[in-house]
Amino acid sequence: MDKVARKKTFSKILLAIHESTKSEDKAVDYATRIAKDYDAILVVLYVVRTQTNLDTVTVPSHVIDFKKQAQAYLTKILEKIHKHGEAENIVKVKTEIIASIKIAAAIVDYARDKHIDLIVVGPRGRSKLKSLVLGSVTSDVVRLANCPVLTVR
Repeated sequence: MDKVARKKTFSKILLAIHESTKSEDKAVDYATRIAKDYDAILVVLYVVRTQTNLDTVTVPSHVIDFKKQAQAYLTKILEKIHKHGEAENIVKVKTEIIASIKIAAAIVDYARDKHIDLIVVGPRGRSKLKSLVLGSVTSDVVRLANCPVLTVR
């Protein structure tokens, strides 16, 4: 595929993470490969489930711990992405941590606001029954997103 066609298809790819699981690791691999193939910017978004704004002065200690865990996981992801990168085809990566009680809405809103072309998500490790009863972040993202969504399991 020529470079002009690639840029028109996906120029910004969002890898949305809300917990660290094996499926998230696979999603990282897919998102990285797609970003390389399309010479796209890869935005790795970690959503912390909380009602507290992460930018406020008084953040509860448990939320600080969540943010530290998210930062550590993002660091691990960045190392993995750059470890497999070739010198001539380095993926441009941006990381961000946000907080929301509504994970799927936060992902979809972020994608819309930042003009994301593709969202890559890993499914949460729930059983089918629980997913039907409780709802699923992944299925909500697929349903609400205004751009293509790739679900990696």
